[in-house]
Amino acid sequence: MNLFEYSVLTAFFLLAMGTILVVDRSSLNSLIRGFPRSQKLSILFLCAGLAWFTYRHVRNLSDADFGEYRMVIGLIALFLCMASYVYIKDFLAVRALCILALFYSREVLDAAFLQEPNARLFLVSIIYLLIVASLYFGAWPYRMRDFLNWLFGTPSRSSRLGLGIATCGLILFGFSFTYMDL
Repeated sequence: MNLFEYSVLTAFFLLAMGTILVVDRSSLNSLIRGFPRSQKLSILFLCAGLAWFTYRHVRNLSDADFGEYRMVIGLIALFLCMASYVYIKDFLAVRALCILALFYSREVLDAAFLQEPNARLFLVSIIYLLIVASLYFGAWPYRMRDFLNWLFGTPSRSSRLGLGIATCGLILFGFSFTYMDL
């Protein structure tokens, strides 16, 4: 994917997340609050992270980067994935989502590296915020539960945050067309 496609995809994610937060539904809010300890999402995100890691990173290892040990590295990754699910069930969905966010961030930053338009810096700034949030919540996943409890403590907080995120998504979507020809 190129910079334009990643910008549109990121803008779509931001718009979707902002819209979900702006809509004030108690059933949706309870689903979001239950996300940090969801076993189903843990499995989904862990499998997606494992597939991404093996497909994008392990499969493309050269001989200088332990490429002759691809199978061993893949088996170790599979073992770690299964062991994480068995032994670290608490807040595993948060950790696995952080892994996916970091993988996605790398792809976007690789696409934006040394590109000409200065408008890409808005996307890069959003991605660096995503990296910081992923590292923070990955290290202290229980803070996600605390953040969600605080966020949905009053309806106006989630609506204001959702409106801000959706606005960033719209701005990014507009900026993405300034470098569409790349």
